[in-house]
Amino acid sequence: AARRTPPVALLRLARKAPCTAPVDRAFLEWAAGQVGEEGARAAANFAATALFHHDPGALSARFVQERLHRLAAFPPEARYPVGGWAPLVERMAGHARGLGVGIETAARVDTRTLGELTRTGPVVLATSLASARALLDDASLTWESGRTVLLDLAVRTRRGDAFVVSDLDAPGWLERFTAQDPGLAPAGEQLLQGQFPIGPDARRAEGTARAEELLDLGFPGWRERTTWRVEALADGRTGAVDRPGTTWRDRPSVVRGDGIFLAGDQVAAPGLLSEVSFTSGLEAAVLAVKAAGLSVKAAGQRSRTAPGAGAGPTRT
Repeated sequence: AARRTPPVALLRLARKAPCTAPVDRAFLEWAAGQVGEEGARAAANFAATALFHHDPGALSARFVQERLHRLAAFPPEARYPVGGWAPLVERMAGHARGLGVGIETAARVDTRTLGELTRTGPVVLATSLASARALLDDASLTWESGRTVLLDLAVRTRRGDAFVVSDLDAPGWLERFTAQDPGLAPAGEQLLQGQFPIGPDARRAEGTARAEELLDLGFPGWRERTTWRVEALADGRTGAVDRPGTTWRDRPSVVRGDGIFLAGDQVAAPGLLSEVSFTSGLEAAVLAVKAAGLSVKAAGQRSRTAPGAGAGPTRT
């Protein structure tokens, strides 16, 4: 059934400081002791929007509580850049070029290329653990991630459509992104995006069926109004999740040795979702500059005073 407000137990739990949750216990076990099993399960499924995992209650209590606490923050922490990720990435790339960084795309990096790069200076690998594992031939570069069905849907506008619908019986989330940025869809249409985590042996159709149940509740008549639809399965591509007894510090280190540094959303860096990539990227860049024998300040000044000089001492 559709409800306008979440259970009181979920809200009570979300207010608890993350430091009160233990690292070495499963979230559902710990949370049930705080607000009861029903409220704990609802909170776990609500937190799945930032976990992309089919069983959030089995993850570390500290890990899940950190995300639940931030998801329920008021005012909300989420920000919606106009146009989505693409314009944001273009702005960052433009800023880098303005500092004199040379950017080359569509150039595949293999082990031979990587070897050539490391001979000229420190290298930052900003990629998935799977790709880094192959490039570095390092079997230790692995960490658990989620497996989730993704759904993008364009529907004709209807008064009264929900902004967000969160499944509390199972992990699932739908959001109408044109509520924040109408330009994401043509006039008279709305863009919906959702994710529905499934287990390692589940079929994509199971996540799709749950998505359609949630659509029925939050977007009446959506089938007749649909103008565009696409689905995908993201397997191991949604960032790190930490099991009981582990924290972000136990993930693969940014420092790989021989002048190689790793950045991405599954490495040893704190943060929520993409924040892990940004945090590890900053750390990797600072360490690479230092490994090249430069101060971070001097490297920045050189970039600003020598436009067009290339990427300097590091390669990303």
